[in-house]
Amino acid sequence: MIERQVILKNKTGLHARPASELVAFAKELPCKVYIEHDGKKAAADSILQLLALGAKEGSVLMLSADGPGDKHSVEKLDSFLQILEG
Repeated sequence: MIERQVILKNKTGLHARPASELVAFAKELPCKVYIEHDGKKAAADSILQLLALGAKEGSVLMLSADGPGDKHSVEKLDSFLQILEG
């Protein structure tokens, strides 16, 4: 398992539209990826779980992945979050 801490830069946070883009992206990754915020953990391929995180701009997120390609998946997820727009 690999983990990486990132800051959410999306001005509107992780609301419905960016969350749905994130879900579509996560489903293409080779392993299961997770995002944790304020003690809540969500599967990155579940829009309901992502919305329940309540992540806003400036939120500290912990990205993690487990399985084949976990390092690559976390790097790609980090890159995606950096360009995600609200």
